[in-house]
Amino acid sequence: MPETAVWAMLVLIRCLFPRRSTAVQWRIRRNKSRQKFHWRGRGAIAALLISLVLTGTAPAQSTITGATADSGSADSYNDWIIYHIMVGYFRNGSRANDGFGLRRWMHRNYAGGDLQGILQQVDYLQGLGINAVWLSPIFMAETSHGYDVTNYYRIGDAVAVPREPEASMTLFRELVTALHERGIRVILDLPLNHGSRSYDKRHGDPNKRKPRYTKAKQEAEKTWEGWGTNYAYWNFEDEDTREFLKEVALYWLVEENVDGLRMDYIRGVPHEFWAELYAAVKSAKPDAFLFGEAWQDAAMQEPNARDIAEYYEPVEGRRQFDGLLDFPLQITMIDVFARGGPVEQLQTWIERTESLYGGLGTPLYFVDNHDLARFMSWAGAPADRRLLAALKFMSALSGANVLFYGTETGLAGGSPQRGFIDNSRVAMPWSNMNEELIQKTSDILDLRGRHPALSHGEYVPLVADDSALALLKTHPQGDVLVGVNMSDSARTLHFALPGRDIATAQNLTGRGVPQASGDGNLSWDLPPFSTELVDLGGAATAEGGDN
Repeated sequence: MPETAVWAMLVLIRCLFPRRSTAVQWRIRRNKSRQKFHWRGRGAIAALLISLVLTGTAPAQSTITGATADSGSADSYNDWIIYHIMVGYFRNGSRANDGFGLRRWMHRNYAGGDLQGILQQVDYLQGLGINAVWLSPIFMAETSHGYDVTNYYRIGDAVAVPREPEASMTLFRELVTALHERGIRVILDLPLNHGSRSYDKRHGDPNKRKPRYTKAKQEAEKTWEGWGTNYAYWNFEDEDTREFLKEVALYWLVEENVDGLRMDYIRGVPHEFWAELYAAVKSAKPDAFLFGEAWQDAAMQEPNARDIAEYYEPVEGRRQFDGLLDFPLQITMIDVFARGGPVEQLQTWIERTESLYGGLGTPLYFVDNHDLARFMSWAGAPADRRLLAALKFMSALSGANVLFYGTETGLAGGSPQRGFIDNSRVAMPWSNMNEELIQKTSDILDLRGRHPALSHGEYVPLVADDSALALLKTHPQGDVLVGVNMSDSARTLHFALPGRDIATAQNLTGRGVPQASGDGNLSWDLPPFSTELVDLGGAATAEGGDN
């Protein structure tokens, strides 16, 4: 191959991919809103360019099945900032569909939320600074939670246009287009462990697979039966049933252009099936994000961490998921930031989960969700400052971030308790929004998007005790220092940072940076109930803000 061709190829790739970040973003600030334009598929373009230059031909289509697939590398999805919407509680955009078809069960707080309501708020979502939405199940169902799917191929009447499946699908497509135009990806919550015993096999089985189901087997399933659910637990020993479920997933990813799937209750499904599904998904849509929920709701950090690790582990060389919701860190963040537990737990569980997971996927970090008490239900005073400290710290965790709807405005539910509780499912308070808290949350998300060290950096622990810690996030584009103080008074932390010039350090979230002390170490004054982020230099531009 001529040397000039090699240099031409390298120059072209350098022009196309000037940064390591997984998305090229152009941000425009106008009236506190943000617009993001994402350029995806750069790895595929690079592969095509290299193949064309080296051989003169495009590469053959490969089947992506294993843990080495580029689309499933450990940090492929770290940039995703996901807004988790329980559709029935977010916004009521049409009174005509309220409760339609929900004949079996309706939550006491059900608010008539629907796809029309989300479509009305796409500009709000864009202004918040998220780049993906995760929708609770939107399929035909007989309950307000939607996990009892009666037809995987139809949109539910209560969230769209009653008795008009084509109009409902048109509405869904309009929503997907509107979100994509704003740089926001779409993730569907897909329960494959179970559907409904009332499943519509006439219209919901287009390839005539005739899926089979079994009775409840696991303890969790038996508990659900005691609640009077009408679940049908799919029979994964039946090949046609497995194919039926894989076809469902591929339909929404390929035919309806969604960007990812959140898999509900993955503990009820054999590991081998998840590996099969992952291979099928990556063959059809390599950049799709497949993540799951492995959760023992009555257990604490260690049992959950060990359980999650089993789903990061490849099955006969094939991965199961791109990422998993990280319950151990959620439990820890609630204990530390909302309840005043030992701050050093944060470092302990970061190190413990990193060791168990082995860098085999993307953890998804969150402080609350639809099955847990909300952060603000736990939080003592000052609740807003505690929440902001938690969100800033979460923004510095290397993995994807998930923000539950309403958390950004300080939404609380009923009395808190550990484990499963559904009182977090409350109506979004559109007429009583905390605009100041929303703006501060948006600023945190913006910082995460502009500083790769936060989402992708390596952890370097510096100091940690009962009420405070400091750690360093390192990245080729610039390092960020993270400090936490959850005591009710200011703290001064002392630590060493050898060989680092802090003369140009800038506080990204508040005021004050570490100072050199007489003993050759650094001292850092941290205000009470705070997380501080300090840029130690790099390509990103800092913006300050009060706690």
